[in-house]
Formats: sequence, C-alpha cells, structure tokens
Amino acid sequence: MQITTKGKSVAILMFFMSFLSFAQTNVWTGAQSTSWNNAANWSLNTLPLLATNVEIPAVTSGNYPLVNGESGLADCHNLNIADGATINVTGYGNLRISGAISGNGKINAVNGGTVVMIGTVPQVLDASVFTNNTVSSLTTYNALGVTLVGNLDLTGVLTLQSGVFNTGGGLTLKSDAATTAQVAESAGAVTGNVTVERFIPARRAFRLMSPSTTGGTISSNWQEGAPATNPVGFGTDITGPGGTANGFDVSGSNNPSLFTHNNLTSTWEAVASTSGTLNAGAAYRLLVRGDRTVDQASNSAVPTATTLRTTGALTTGTVWATNLSPVAGGFSLVGNPYQSVVNMEQLLNDSGALNINNNFYYVWDPTLNTRGAYVTVIVDSNTNTNPTSDANNYLQPNQAFFVQTKAAGAAGLTFKEEHKYTGSTATPNLYRTNNSQPAAAIAVGMYTNESLASNGPAADGFMVRFSDAYSNDVDALDALKPVNQDENVGLVNNGSSLSLESRALPQVGEVLALSNTTYRATEYTYKVDVSNLEGVTAYLHDTFLGTETQLQNNAESLYSFSVIATDPASSAQDRFKIVFETEILSVGTPVAQVVGLYPNPSNGSSFNVLMPATENVTVNIYNQLGQKIAATATAQDAGFAIQPQTPLGAGIYMVEINDGQKAYTQKLIVKN
Repeated sequence: MQITTKGKSVAILMFFMSFLSFAQTNVWTGAQSTSWNNAANWSLNTLPLLATNVEIPAVTSGNYPLVNGESGLADCHNLNIADGATINVTGYGNLRISGAISGNGKINAVNGGTVVMIGTVPQVLDASVFTNNTVSSLTTYNALGVTLVGNLDLTGVLTLQSGVFNTGGGLTLKSDAATTAQVAESAGAVTGNVTVERFIPARRAFRLMSPSTTGGTISSNWQEGAPATNPVGFGTDITGPGGTANGFDVSGSNNPSLFTHNNLTSTWEAVASTSGTLNAGAAYRLLVRGDRTVDQASNSAVPTATTLRTTGALTTGTVWATNLSPVAGGFSLVGNPYQSVVNMEQLLNDSGALNINNNFYYVWDPTLNTRGAYVTVIVDSNTNTNPTSDANNYLQPNQAFFVQTKAAGAAGLTFKEEHKYTGSTATPNLYRTNNSQPAAAIAVGMYTNESLASNGPAADGFMVRFSDAYSNDVDALDALKPVNQDENVGLVNNGSSLSLESRALPQVGEVLALSNTTYRATEYTYKVDVSNLEGVTAYLHDTFLGTETQLQNNAESLYSFSVIATDPASSAQDRFKIVFETEILSVGTPVAQVVGLYPNPSNGSSFNVLMPATENVTVNIYNQLGQKIAATATAQDAGFAIQPQTPLGAGIYMVEINDGQKAYTQKLIVKN
C-alpha cells in the first residue's frame, strides 16, 4: 500500500489526536470475533487510532486480532503484545504503527499483509516480533527514520515512502519457486547491507544476470565464498581461465562460464577473476549448472535448483546506463539495477532514453530449447517472437537484456523509480505471462518433434506483422535476429536475418524467405499462427520436397519435416518460404489443412500424417506411375499412422488425404 498523505500533515494530525485523546490505551478483548475493526472487540468500545496505545493480552477465547482485506487498515501508536498473543495480518491488510513495539507476542504477517512504520520520531523495528522473523511486506513512512534490529526475511514488497530505513545488515529479500521479493517505487532511502536472493529453476543453461546490490565480490556472492563444504540449494560453480588461482571453481577444462559483453566492440569477454566487486546493474552472462553441489567433472551431471545471493548496498533512485554501443544497429547488454520488475515500455520511451530503438528489446529465455534462446519482445503489442516464451514488457529483477542503438552516436538509458512495477510478484523463471497478438500477423515456432510430443518449448521462432503503416524495407520497426547456440529460424530481407519484421499488407505473389540453421535433430515441426490476413492466402513452400501447404487464417497450422544427414539439400538454409496466393473462397467453415508427413524421407515401412483432428478421413498412396498402393490408416494423437500393405520401394510417392470435402496432397520420399 502507498500512503499519499504528506509527512507534515500526518505529524500535525497526530499531535492534535494525541492532545485530544491524552494517549488513551485500548485493550483487545476479542469478545465478539477476531476482527480488529469491530469496536466490540476493544475495551473502549472504539477502534484504535494512530494516537492510541494498544495492548494485546493473552485471551482465553483464542480470538486474536485479524487484519485482512475486508477489515482494511488497523492503526495504533505504541503496541504491546503479551507473551502468547498474536496479531494476524494477511491479504491486503495493513497494520500501521506510529510508536514503539514491545512485549513477547508476535505479529504474524507471513501470508500476505503489510506492516507500516509511520512514526514522527525515530522508530526501532525488532525482527523477532515477527513470526519466524518473516514479514510479507513492509513500508517505512517516517521522515526521522526506522532502524531494523535482528535478521528479517521479507517475501513481498518493501516500500520506502520517506526517511531512511537502516537495515543494520539484517534484511534479506527472499526468492523461491513461487515469488521473489521486490522494492517498490520509493521516495525514501535505505542504508545498511541487504541480502537479495534470486531463485533459479533446475536447468543447466546460461542466464543474462544483473545484481541489484553493490558490495562484495563475485566469489563472496554468487560462489557463496567458495566454502570447503558447499551449501545445498545456494550459489553456483563458476569456472574460468587460470582455475582456482583466479578464484574459479575446480574444472577439468577451465572453460569460462561467466562473461561480460563489451558493448563498444559487440564481443563477449570471459571474466578474468572472481575477486572483482559485484556492482548493481552490471550485466553478465552466467552459466548456471545448479547449486554448488553439482559435479563439475561430468557434463551430464543432473542440474539442481539453486538460489543465487548477493549482499551489499541496495540500489534505489535514478540510475544511468551509458556504456552503450555508438554504432547504428549495435547491440548493448544492459542490466536491471533495481530489485524490482521494470516496465520496459516506460523505460524505452522515457525522455532519458538516448538514441535507443524503443520498438523492441531482446532477452535470453533459459526455458527454451535445450540451453535457451533469444527472444525479441515487441513493446507496442507486449508480445514476443517465440510462441512458448512468456517474455514481455516487464523486465524481471536480476535480469539483463539487449537493446539496439538507433543511429551512429552516443546512446544511453535512464532507469527511474517511476519505471518500477510491483503490481505482481516476480516469477522465478525471470518472466511473466504475455498477453495479446497483433491484428494481422504470422507467428512461427520451430519445434523438435520430441519437444512437441512432450508439450515442450519451441527451439526458436519469429514473427511478421502487417499494416499499411509499415514498410517492406528493413528499418527501425524490424528486429535483427541474435544468433542462438542451437536452432535458428528467422526471416531474411535484404541480407538481414530478422526475428521480427513489420511489413506492408501482403500482396498476391509476394514471397517471404526463411532462414534455418544449426539443426541438432532430424525431425521438426513448424507451428504457424496466422491472424487476420485479408485478400490473400499464405502457403508454406518446402523447396526440398517441392510442396506447398496452406496456412489456415485465424488458426494454427502444423508442418512436419525431416533433416537428412546425408542430403545437404534437406538442411539448406533457404529450404522454406512463405508465399501469398489468391484467397481461397469457400462456403461455410474452412476444412482444416493437412500439415505434413513424418518421417519424410521414410524407410518405406510406415509413416505418419500430422493433421488437426477430423473425421471420415481416407489416405491414398500413389507411385510415380499413378498406381494406387493399398495401405491402412490408424487414428492416433495429432493425426494418423499409415501402414502400406507391402513396404514401399525407394522413390517418390504422392500421398492424398481426403476428409470428404477437400483432398490434399503431399510428396513422400522413400529411401531404403
């Protein structure tokens, strides 16, 4: 909760309330219920105010005060909680304390709720007053300051409304598989070290990381000080040149796992030592193998979930990122300096953004493919170019990202408190959910068949959007495609590979060239979403098989294909194109299009037809002489299994699929 009353007004109000009430003491009875805001539960039969001293004794009824969303605010001055007594703060409840806290009882604010320190004299907050030394959310609103005593875990949102919050080095902003603590837009300040956690799910993959604290070294933070006995569930091994002599963990190869990006030269540079200071907003590429118990002697070691911790001065206020590429179209890696989600639309469109393309930015999504993949986030539509990525306009705490310089010359970004977004807790995989799609667009996701069958992530993807407002030239509305470690698929225009292209509305005869590189598997499927095309029909042209497959408008189409190690044409970079032809007019609802055969080439004994579910389907096979070959078709998930009565010999066959309304033909290659 944010309190908008000015500090001076609060002080005057409290003075008069104190004068009129003569510091009355109101004692909790719990005679009626557990509701704090039921006057019948108080000895004075009135609700406490910010100038009222409150006592919470042990009561035989067991009715202890509850502050939640329904009962709203709960106010008090000095608060005494007797041994065995508890105040429960949950949900949207706010307990506001203008004085001191005493007694051996507890404030239970573990499951939601906010405690607000709102005094006009310096206040001390003893962490032991909270159940399990944990509070969900905490707001400091005291111009003369609040001092924390003891160790306190915060799981929700810290808000520094005014004054200085002195942590005494005891505050930890927690992170787990469900949520990550954040610091909201604040006018106050924080002194004393803060420990910040970032939970990382179990997956051996690079992450683009950025700490939100300054202090300590890479070793003392992310490596947990490289102790003799490694803690389970914390830190990660970091390897690099020189091995242990440079502070790295023991490794057979000493291959680097931590990099910085030289924005001036657009090159990755391995970190030379882990003894350097870790600074808030510094951007890194870190291979997270799991916690420090993972065996580095084995590349096949099972990764574990881990929590990376940093301790130091927490960053608040305005932060400038100025070491960006001065080259037109140059990529720069920038770190989030805040322990907060940042609204990238606001950041990129702020007056403090200098010479930066504000149409999109790039993230590395570690949940994609086997080791992660780059994703282009489209700012104006709050979407991205990969159908299985949740990346959107909300940059996560501890996340780094790429931006592009618009024109030759100095470039920079200015992070401001007003760019913070704490409307939702931060997700552990560094991403939130994406929302909408552009009005007219084609989005392509490329999957290995293994991943598709297990509902796994896409290996890569791209998007093309259409409007009369766009140009077919490569310009600032088109995003160049960063190169992944594994599969890459994108559009090609004037020699540039694009992850996003903004084009004029497509015309009959127009061709979009695709680029596919770095195949790891042999069986793949495209998922193609076409939305709101008018006047034309899109087809996927496979130059290797010589086929064209209709891409259904306002629907999802699947196309399976094979890559043959012994046939370079099957893995040609320019194998696929999207072509636009005259719109097909029909009466009623269009029939779902057959989307592919696999494996293709086949060994001749059996193959599969991949298509949306439909009834009354017949499948016919014809050889090059036009002779029909008997076969059986068995329905299965996502299509049919085809079994010829006799194995097919080497050659080219035509497979016809008829759903009773339309017949579709695909070429099948058999290699025995």
